[in-house]
Amino acid sequence: MGWIGAIILGLTVGIAANAVGSHGQRQTIINLIMGPLGALGGQLGFGSVGPAIAGMTLLPVVSGAIVLIVIGMLIVQTLQPQ
Repeated sequence: MGWIGAIILGLTVGIAANAVGSHGQRQTIINLIMGPLGALGGQLGFGSVGPAIAGMTLLPVVSGAIVLIVIGMLIVQTLQPQ
């Protein structure tokens, strides 16, 4: 059941990333997809590190979501025509 909490927390991080700065619809979609994927990756890869709440570990989940959102932002900015 920890993976459901990780998805919800990753989606929350993606929504928070949408609230910061100005970006287009493409970036919003990337944030909402990469957040949960990064959170799942963090939970599966480093699920035993850090404090746990509701079957998920907070540090790997949040950091995984943030890392993938930043990578997604860099990719979208690189591929956008000038």
